[in-house]
Amino acid sequence: MSEQPLRTAVQIDPAIRAVEVKITARVEDEDRVLALLEKADEEPESRTVYFFDTPALTLFDKGLVLRARKVRGDDDDSTVKLRPVDPAAISSEWAQMDGFEIEMDRVGEQQIVSAKLAAIQSRGEIDEVVAGERDLHKLFSPDQERLIAAFGPPDVGWEALQLMGPIDVSKWKSSWEDLPWEVTVERWLLPDRSDLVELSIKVEPAEVHEAEERFRAMLEGVGLEIEGDQQTKTRGALRFFTTGEGFDD
Repeated sequence: MSEQPLRTAVQIDPAIRAVEVKITARVEDEDRVLALLEKADEEPESRTVYFFDTPALTLFDKGLVLRARKVRGDDDDSTVKLRPVDPAAISSEWAQMDGFEIEMDRVGEQQIVSAKLAAIQSRGEIDEVVAGERDLHKLFSPDQERLIAAFGPPDVGWEALQLMGPIDVSKWKSSWEDLPWEVTVERWLLPDRSDLVELSIKVEPAEVHEAEERFRAMLEGVGLEIEGDQQTKTRGALRFFTTGEGFDD
């Protein structure tokens, strides 16, 4: 019998289309990850991310995240995310809508199910909202607004929300030896210059047991320490814009 400890069993709801296995690099390991990418001559995709919430993070505490994202060389977008969410609470109307996705994140020993609905934004529209030249609600489509109304707190209006950003994001996608799944690396850089580096793979639900074990083994094989507390990008970013505490604090 194997002496390796048994990992937490993963229960997958049939509505979940994909599982993303995420590992946050320790501060001590971030330079090692970035050096591996540089050695592989990988060029990152550049993004700028903004969130919208109350100073007390009322939306986030109710499981609702509003995000706008500028992508260099690709479409800008806005996203409404529900996290965590019970797939059974999502009606078939949402589940069958184009662009609506239900996914699971595996972060350390935690598994968090989320749902999201994204909408493409024309170039310059996010900048206009950031500059105060365009109403915030215009970044979100009628379907996104209906999703917000259905799952968000009823007593929070658009005027109560403040902009939280910018966050500079570099995103790499690469193939790593002996791993059949594409590896995504994201580096989130806050205005105080503190950063977070996350590595992830996205897999079919049926593959998650094998994929997670192989992914973790690969990271350990290149000298990364993968146990311990796993910080999430969104929570850490929102904490900074409400308390001033950066990723490295």
